[in-house]
Amino acid sequence: MCRERLFNHGNRQRERTPIPNTVAYVALYAWPAVCVLLFVMLPVEKAAIWSLLAGYLLLPSATSIDVALLPPLDKYSIPALSTFLLCAMRGTQTPRPRRSLLIYVCALAFVVSPLFTSLNNSYELHIGDKSLPGFYPMDGVKLALQNLITLAPFFIGLRYLGSDDGRAVLLRAIVAAGLVYSLPMLFEVRMSPQLHSWVYGFFPGGFGQHYRAGGFRPVVFLSQGLEAALFAALACIAALIAVRARWQILRVPASAASAYLGVVVIMCKTLGAALYAGLVAPLVLFTTPRTWVRVSCVIALMLAMYPMLRNYDLVPVRRVSAVASSVSADRAGSFAVRVANEDVLLAKANQKPFFGWGTWGRNRLFDQDSGKSVTITDGAWIIRYGMFGWLGYLSLFGLFVVSIFSARQGVRGPVTTASIVLGGLTLLLGINLLDLIPNANLLPFTYLVAGSIAGQARARERAQRRQGVAAARARETTLAVPN
Repeated sequence: MCRERLFNHGNRQRERTPIPNTVAYVALYAWPAVCVLLFVMLPVEKAAIWSLLAGYLLLPSATSIDVALLPPLDKYSIPALSTFLLCAMRGTQTPRPRRSLLIYVCALAFVVSPLFTSLNNSYELHIGDKSLPGFYPMDGVKLALQNLITLAPFFIGLRYLGSDDGRAVLLRAIVAAGLVYSLPMLFEVRMSPQLHSWVYGFFPGGFGQHYRAGGFRPVVFLSQGLEAALFAALACIAALIAVRARWQILRVPASAASAYLGVVVIMCKTLGAALYAGLVAPLVLFTTPRTWVRVSCVIALMLAMYPMLRNYDLVPVRRVSAVASSVSADRAGSFAVRVANEDVLLAKANQKPFFGWGTWGRNRLFDQDSGKSVTITDGAWIIRYGMFGWLGYLSLFGLFVVSIFSARQGVRGPVTTASIVLGGLTLLLGINLLDLIPNANLLPFTYLVAGSIAGQARARERAQRRQGVAAARARETTLAVPN
């Protein structure tokens, strides 16, 4: 019997495939040249940051260049590969960090996890008279290569941004990018999300979902409004951290920048992003970096164990649903649908808990008659766990846990500008990880921030050793001077 094959590699099925224009492909092909120009004009730390951050913010979404036997080349992989190669060619005067075994174990497991997933998924899933493709070893190889590229920003941060100066440049860049990017965001709030269509010839995703409360959510060149709102919230929090450091950003006082970005977050019309900025603001302004790191550690551990917590009903989703119903009946209904979807997806993921179901939508449930998906995958945690099981899940989020916990040493002692920046970046990473429970916005600079944080322990150890050696030499000099 001939079966129709259902191809669904992403998280959501799309009714039609967007057709990018020539400008979209020219932008992707030309980005390595832009990266070269940045590395010629800027120090290696700034060049690495802006090559990744500008590529993420400006290149077209939902557009890729498919090369045989290789993962897709898109707005994530092209800047990551270009920046990594240029950093290796340019080099740095910063001493190489001492290798952390746990970081490399997590990174290796993350890269090879798709290979293990392909071992017990090399068969089609039959859905009535249709079928889903198998996740074959070649798919595992391509995903392994893609995971390797995904980790490039992490190791760039580990090697080139692990110093106090490198982290300060990174935090300033996030705020500056938020200020500049707010201009097209505010334009789309007024005129509707049109820039992606005007520049690249298509709109990524459904347009109707970005109409909220009598206005529009901005998208600009990102994949959806939720992602743009999260970036605005993170930039606002970064500006609040800059207030504690008493900085100016683009010749603007950090206090003015944070207030302005707070207004931008509100105009994004996204409750989650507004809550992040609103709840974190007093935490940043009235507590110490040590508290920020502790909060981030709790978030990271919770996310690493989240599938188990949901399995044993230790997450108070029913209580959250009751709170949502008191705020808005529509939000309560939406949350109830989300929880029901997660329960069904979690039950299927538990059928293959170690290595998961693979891609092509194999982790989802489908109607046997129509072949259409009856589930929606929103949260990154359920997507990752369903696709690659505990091995793929713990290897990725374990990498973030190790990075965040390494920051504890750097914020001990008196509050300094260096500890504020380190604790602030750790808090930004924690907020981004918290957002992965309801959404799937794992941003490219998330890995860059995590690598920069992970590199601080090595840098702090080197500084302490240098101080110890200098103190010992001073004592020897003192003893050698005759009375």
